[in-house]
Amino acid sequence: MKSIRIEFDQIPALEKSVCALGYFDGVHRGHRQLMETAIAKAKAAGIQSAVLTFDPDPWQVLKPNADLHHLSDLEDKAMILESMGIDCFYIVNFTREFAGLSNEQFHQFLKDLNITEVVCGFDYTYGKKGSGNIETLRKDSGLPVDVIEQISDHEEKISSSRIEALIREGNVEEAGELLGYLYTMKGTVESGFQRGRKLGFPTANLSFSKEELCPASGVYAGYVLVKNHAYKAMINVGTNPTFNNREKTIEAHLFDYSGSLYGKKVRFLFARRLRSEIRFASVDDLKEQLRRDEKASLKALALPDARLDHTVNLWSLDGLDGILEP
Repeated sequence: MKSIRIEFDQIPALEKSVCALGYFDGVHRGHRQLMETAIAKAKAAGIQSAVLTFDPDPWQVLKPNADLHHLSDLEDKAMILESMGIDCFYIVNFTREFAGLSNEQFHQFLKDLNITEVVCGFDYTYGKKGSGNIETLRKDSGLPVDVIEQISDHEEKISSSRIEALIREGNVEEAGELLGYLYTMKGTVESGFQRGRKLGFPTANLSFSKEELCPASGVYAGYVLVKNHAYKAMINVGTNPTFNNREKTIEAHLFDYSGSLYGKKVRFLFARRLRSEIRFASVDDLKEQLRRDEKASLKALALPDARLDHTVNLWSLDGLDGILEP
């Protein structure tokens, strides 16, 4: 897959493509319907399939003081698109000037990208103050427009905002069903307080981006992905109230891993929330609960999960470096 960064007023010469349009946070099951349609249409026409998105998040530009979190960063989007077989990933630098394009200017922008057919969702908007929609795109752009109707699960639209709400409340199991893979957070293992080791449950502490969406505080059954192997783990998200921490941390106790993880790039995969965070009266009470959490985690992870292999293959850490061009 070729990833190409684009300034809207300095468009390079590009090959013809059928292109899916959107921001695509999380690249969930609904998003992938658009991309699969673009791939099929492109193959039928004998041209490239493409996905066009924006960087940075438009809200970072239009509302710079907003506290934004994301299901996926640009690198993760690229990895998912590559796994799907998309040929080109167009990354448009989102600026206030770009946001101010008229509908007609946006239509010409698409044509200048050599896009010959567009795929978008039924609620896609564009142009100055979102004045453009699928009707104006169909009527005025001069391009064939394939509109994907609402993709639902349990009679409710699959959307990034719905998935975000589930993760914020700790329902990572349902969030994973809508994503099509286990929700993950990535980062580097850093040194922590070493309390887990003293309790008999050594943990890997995750240093992660503040823009990543953090699940609700609590204990989760999940995995830690180290390169291409997922190790069963119980994951704690929270402030460790028994020890009066102030900042939220994410740490995992791996059940079947030996060796040091310090400084390694890993992903934490969240399978199921087991309980909320609790303040314990004593360290002994905490130890006893950790033993119960271990049993509950292993029991939860003993159940087959069709998403696990897909998640591991998707986030193979061998491909992290260099997937996006400078």
